[in-house]
Amino acid sequence: MKIKRVLGVALLASGLMAGSVTAVQADSTPLPAASNSAAYKAALEQYQIDMMKYRIEVIKIAIANRVAMDKYNTDWQIAVAKYYADWKAAIEQYQTLRSVYEAKIVPAVAARKAAVVKADADFLAAVGAAGATSAQLEAAVKAHNQAMDAAMDAFKAAVATFGEEPVKPVKPAELTKPPVPTKGVAPVKPVAPGKPAKTEKPEKTPKPEKTPKPEPSKKS
Repeated sequence: MKIKRVLGVALLASGLMAGSVTAVQADSTPLPAASNSAAYKAALEQYQIDMMKYRIEVIKIAIANRVAMDKYNTDWQIAVAKYYADWKAAIEQYQTLRSVYEAKIVPAVAARKAAVVKADADFLAAVGAAGATSAQLEAAVKAHNQAMDAAMDAFKAAVATFGEEPVKPVKPAELTKPPVPTKGVAPVKPVAPGKPAKTEKPEKTPKPEKTPKPEPSKKS
């Protein structure tokens, strides 16, 4: 009977010890890291903020590029229009001055022509006269030359009073188109934070085995 009682007590003690050891092991198992999920949540919120800033900056740069390109095209069109307007104005001014000059010179040209016609007629009459001597012929040639020189001198003197003859303007060199404005540099796109690794769930602590109740001692 004593042996059975001792055995029962020993089994009970061993069951209690096993339960206590298992309990210690369960307490030492690490729980899921709550800080990891909190840090990921904060990083994700910051990423969303940074992503919104990035999208806003991309739109701002696109707008700035568009404004710069519009200004570039407008400035070029204005420059081209001014180039041709200035050239047209210069030509029109030249043509006006030329018309005034030619209007002034017409009478002088007419006077010179009349003097030349008279000199020619006098010369032909002198050399065509019957019985003209050598001296008369030589005098006719000399008179003709002098009349021609006088007509030219009178013409030049008249022209000198008109001022300088208008000079046709030289067309300026063609415009060189300036380089296209440099586009703004796109910002660096933020990187989404990596999701934290899933923490393994701790294994369930096995329940301690039930210790068999000691059999009651039989009375002898």
